[in-house]
Amino acid sequence: MSKLFFFDIDGTLIDCNKGLYGISTINRNSFDQLKQKGHDVFLATGRCKCFITEGVMDYPFSGYVTCNGGYVEYKGDAIYKAVVPAKAIEETIKLSKEHHFSFYFESSDYIYVLDKNDPQHKEFARVWGMKDETIIDDFDPQEIETYIGMVVINSKEDIPLLVETLSPYFDIQRHQTGCSFDLTLKGVSKAVGIQKLVEALHKDIKDTIAFGDGRNDLEMLETVGTGVAMDNAVPEAKAVADEICPDVNDDGITTWLKERDFI
Repeated sequence: MSKLFFFDIDGTLIDCNKGLYGISTINRNSFDQLKQKGHDVFLATGRCKCFITEGVMDYPFSGYVTCNGGYVEYKGDAIYKAVVPAKAIEETIKLSKEHHFSFYFESSDYIYVLDKNDPQHKEFARVWGMKDETIIDDFDPQEIETYIGMVVINSKEDIPLLVETLSPYFDIQRHQTGCSFDLTLKGVSKAVGIQKLVEALHKDIKDTIAFGDGRNDLEMLETVGTGVAMDNAVPEAKAVADEICPDVNDDGITTWLKERDFI
């Protein structure tokens, strides 16, 4: 029986903090073998398509669950979109201006920011591998279509303010390092995106396998047929996963696939 495999990016396929911006040759070969055996291979990420590093985007995936499930694509066709309301963007802009936060609202082709020349933004963009040509800081919230937001605050003392202001619109999830947060629309998650894809392909959720490491992977790991957490995953992800595989920097995905005779 063919399976649908879903792979998170950061901390699962790559590790930007350690300079690993692309899929390793070992994992690429494993994905090729999965496809040769009739399985489908997808990304399931908080990033939008234009935010995915070149060393990941250059692999021919079957499709994408991006923006934490806010945008789902299969073989070039969009099958699900959850669009961020303009009001939510406007509230984020107001908050960011008042407290010198950085924000990022993401579509498939562009990332919208407050000031692309701001030093905090430039450093964040460098670490995360954002492409300068995709970043726009002159826009009207009423005229853009985005599927997820991200915000960088100054310190943990700002968290209560962030939550109080934006939680009416978003589920706010802190990244594993630093003071950055995903702003995912209420009711949207990677699990929801995967379910939309499974329905569109007339598949069964029990035939899905997902790999992840972060807090935005929890629902996905719980929902799929088999949820696999990386050894470097946050404790919450390990707690809900069915299985654990070795660290991202040790090509843990390939080790797991070999041990389960998928390749």
